[in-house]
Formats: sequence, C-alpha cells, structure tokens
Amino acid sequence: MTGRCTGAFFLLAFVCYGIGSSLAGQFAGTALVVLNSVMVAAIGVLVFRALRRPHPVAAWTYLVARSAEAFLLTAGIVLRDSVGAGAADIAYQTAMLSLGLGSLPLFLALNRRGWLPGWLAIWGFAGYVLLATGSAAELMGAGVGIVLAIPGGLFEIVFGLLLLVRGFAPSTAVQPSAALDGASSAAGDSRVSRAALAAGLGLLLMAVLAGLANFGVVERLVSTDAAETTTQLLANERAFTLAVVALFAVACLDVLVAWALRAFFADTHRTVSLLSAWFRTVYAVVFAVAITHLIAAAGLLRDGAATDQISPSVYAQITEFEEIWSLGLIVFGVHLLLIGWLAWRSPAVPAWVAVLVAIAGAGYLADSIGALVSAAYTIEVAAVTFVGEVVLIVWLLVFAARSRSHRRSRVDGPGARPAQLGAA
Repeated sequence: MTGRCTGAFFLLAFVCYGIGSSLAGQFAGTALVVLNSVMVAAIGVLVFRALRRPHPVAAWTYLVARSAEAFLLTAGIVLRDSVGAGAADIAYQTAMLSLGLGSLPLFLALNRRGWLPGWLAIWGFAGYVLLATGSAAELMGAGVGIVLAIPGGLFEIVFGLLLLVRGFAPSTAVQPSAALDGASSAAGDSRVSRAALAAGLGLLLMAVLAGLANFGVVERLVSTDAAETTTQLLANERAFTLAVVALFAVACLDVLVAWALRAFFADTHRTVSLLSAWFRTVYAVVFAVAITHLIAAAGLLRDGAATDQISPSVYAQITEFEEIWSLGLIVFGVHLLLIGWLAWRSPAVPAWVAVLVAIAGAGYLADSIGALVSAAYTIEVAAVTFVGEVVLIVWLLVFAARSRSHRRSRVDGPGARPAQLGAA
C-alpha cells in the first residue's frame, strides 16, 4: 500500500507541476505548484517509512532531498513574483540538483532489496545522474538541462505506474537471525558506529562546502559598499551562484547530521538526543530560508539589469541573509550545548571533547545574542571556539574506524581483546 500511494503521488505530482508551471503568474498555476510540493514531500515520507530500517542512509537522504525539492519549488514561486525569473530559475535548478543527487542512493537500495527490476533501477539511476548533471550545467550557464532531464522524466512516469500497480515488492532476502549469540550486541555496535561515521563524514563535507562557499566566495566578494559589492558579484556571478547552491547543500547536510547524532547518542539519553536533533533541524530550516535571499540576489544578477538599478536590492537581500542566519545560529548554539551535555554523559566520549563542543555552542550564542543586543558588538567569539566542532569531527571518524576494527577482531577470533573505543 505504501508503494501504491508513492506511485500515485509520483504521477499526480508530475501532472500538477506540468500544468502549474504552464500557468505561471496565475492563481491556479501557483496552487498547483504548491500542491506538487506537498506531494513531493509526501513521496519522501512514504519512501522513508518503507526503507528506514533496511537502508537508513538511503531513506534519510531521499527524505531530505525531497523535502529540499519541495521547499525550493515553493520558494521559486514566491521569488518569481517578488524578484524575477532569474531567482525562480536558480531555485528550480537547485531543486532538481537536490532531487537528482538524493535519488541515487534510493535506487541502489531498491535494486539491492529486489523491489525493482534491475533494468528499471539502472534506468532510474542513470536518469537522475543526467538530471543532476543538467541542473548543474544550467546553474553554470549551459542550457542543456531540458534535454538531460528527459530520461529522468520518462522514468518517473514508468516508475509511478509500476508502483501504482504492484507497490514495493516484498524483499526475498533472508535476514540474519537475532537469536545468534551476540547478534543484538553486534547490531547495536554497528548502529552506533554507522551513526558516528555518517555524522563525521557529514560534518567534514559541510566544513569543506561552507568554507569554500562562505569564506572563499561570499565574504570575499561582499563589502560594506552596495555598488562595489554588486560590481564584484557581477564579475563573479557563476562563482556566487555555485556558492549559494553549496550553502543550501550545507543546510541539507545539517538535517542528516542532526539525526545521525541523535542515533549516536540515543542510548545516552533518548529525550535530549531527540531534542538536540530537532534544534539542529529547525536551524537548518532557518538557514534555508536565509539562503533564499542569496538566491534572490543571484537572480537579480542573472536578470541582467544595470548595476546602479539593482545595487540596493542585491545588497538588501544579502543583508537579510546575514540577519536571518545570525538568528538561526542561536538555535544552533543551543544544539551544540545539548550535544556537549550528551557527550559528557556518554561513556564513549572523552570529557574534554564534550567541554570543547559545549564551548563552541556558547561561542555561537555569545556572538548572535551580542549582535542582537548591541549594534556595536564586533567580537567574534565563534572564530576561536569553533575548534570544538573540528575536534568532534575528528573524534567521530576515529571512533567509527576503531569500532569497525573492534568488530572485525571479534569476528576473526573469539580470543581477540576488545579495543577501548572511548579512548580517542
């Protein structure tokens, strides 16, 4: 039944967006695009329910990708009316890039479970690779997105019809018995290790993307003068657009990391770990809303108006981005404080790691609240305290590597002594 509902939403969403986009600027068109976004998010939820136990990484990735697509398609309608076609196009292409990349783990998982014929899984994988490639090309100024989207669009129709008829076919894979000695303990160790690895890799990728996008592009090009900022952005328009996309990817990764950390600390304190995940998820949503203002600024640059005409609007959008992001960092600081408390309570995490993470959270709170209280606040505490986040990344990756080595030693020989996982 879950598969049949997913198939129905695939087909209905395809129709709604096709008709709605052709009625752009009319109330009916806007309503159909919003309805499409609702169904896109529902597809993500349904697939997540079907796959979260056998393939949690694919399930979470697809859920976040579909949610990001729904958010961006709706934002594109708002931006088209308030800013112009350039911003709407950037939002749409970013949504398709999210859909294309986020769907790849799904079809690998469906093929592995035997829920799709092999040829159809390959078609879906290849179709979404082409979709992501075309969207990236469009964002960089090459007009090939429509051609490369055709295989993926045809696949969605076939996939939707197949699901509508038969749903997700039950897996024929034999599951290992939980009655084996040590099976439940090994499963628990594996879950915690996978969560640590996912969180560590996600945080590492976020650090790279955010560093390149924010410090390498946005802060380098934005100054205190509106005209100079617009001139710099126009001269580096492609780099600025890609930086905006990278920052949105960071917001998506924030959600994945939030729930990976929740899984890692679930045994320490279930309620607080859940609360910390929701705080970071709320921060990610606030960050995504802030990024829509950067999308608006990039759209104004793409529309090609004279520099003196768009300078005030571009600078205003960038200022809005910075102000909303600063508010979001208050929520992020609370999240890090909760993670620090969980790390302190966890028998696996060293106390000094917990303290550094909590200090990092306090730094974000100090900077964001200080800027709200006084316009004269210029201290950047987080520029020093962020070290706690770096330490957490390294520790999680080391923990995951040692956990894997520990499990291998238990399999290779019963006499192998367990490693001290919390010693890192």
